[in-house]
Amino acid sequence: MDIINFNLRISDDLNEKLIKIAEYEGRSKNKQIEYILKKYVEQYEKQNQDINISPEP
Repeated sequence: MDIINFNLRISDDLNEKLIKIAEYEGRSKNKQIEYILKKYVEQYEKQNQDINISPEP
């Protein structure tokens, strides 16, 4: 699995809250954001359909 880097602009308040949640969950802020995004995608696919990301032949 490749790792993609990107910038994320969020408010100071949201950043501080994410840090607190990550600490509580035993994750870094980066891993907490990744966890949240992964759960969102899983929920989306459950309610809709799987997202096909493989290249078409």
